Amino acid sequence: MPRILVTNDDGVYSRGIRAAVEALSGFGDVYVVAPLFQRSASGRAMTLHRPIRARRLSIPGAKAVYGIDGTPTDSVIFAIARFGGFELAVSGINLGENLSTEITVSGTASAAIEAATHGIPSMAVSLEVDWKRTLGDGEGVDFSVSAYFLRRIAGAVLAKGLPEGVDMLNVNIPSGATKETPLTITRLARKRYSPTVEERIDPKGNPYYWIVGRLVKNFEPGTDAYALKVERKVSVTPVNIDMTARVDFELLWDLLTPSP
Repeated sequence: MPRILVTNDDGVYSRGIRAAVEALSGFGDVYVVAPLFQRSASGRAMTLHRPIRARRLSIPGAKAVYGIDGTPTDSVIFAIARFGGFELAVSGINLGENLSTEITVSGTASAAIEAATHGIPSMAVSLEVDWKRTLGDGEGVDFSVSAYFLRRIAGAVLAKGLPEGVDMLNVNIPSGATKETPLTITRLARKRYSPTVEERIDPKGNPYYWIVGRLVKNFEPGTDAYALKVERKVSVTPVNIDMTARVDFELLWDLLTPSP
């Protein structure tokens, strides 16, 4: 039986992780390791300066479940150390889309990236929801369609593997999608948010600061953001974790060589 790891950044109590377990349990033995608490936008942060605490939990359909007081990346490392290798790693189903090159900020996508660095075929799966629901547990959210696409894509990856040069898939499902919603292969958009800092004043007159993101609204066709936000399609982006630029090294040497 294939061994499948499920994790997320919404926390182990999220209804999205339960939907993922239910969708995947027919394919093999499902193991869950995820943060005990919400860890969105944690990127590939690791906990190195304090011990990690783990709590044994139960989710129907999962062979073993741990909630840890660490990050999504910690969760993947813990799972591999505790249980060994996996044939597939799935991060999600996340509350809220994860688009563009900013997936490196996403705890959801970064968990899949971490699994990919260990040679595990990986997927990050995110469902577009109203932003007010992104920090909840998913109560009232219908995960049935996103679970359908997760099951469809995971089944294909388990049966055929990922193509050469692809380490993970970043999947985004639009809100209101049905099982008939088209699926399209995309590339990462350049940017989804334009971050800035807002200064505010507390009741004692001292300034404090919020990092806020203003939405980018114009996207190039062929990108994940265009597929999701404009075409309302399921976006599947193949990701290679080797971020080395494909450039003529001779040209780069010329650039770096001092002029005579």
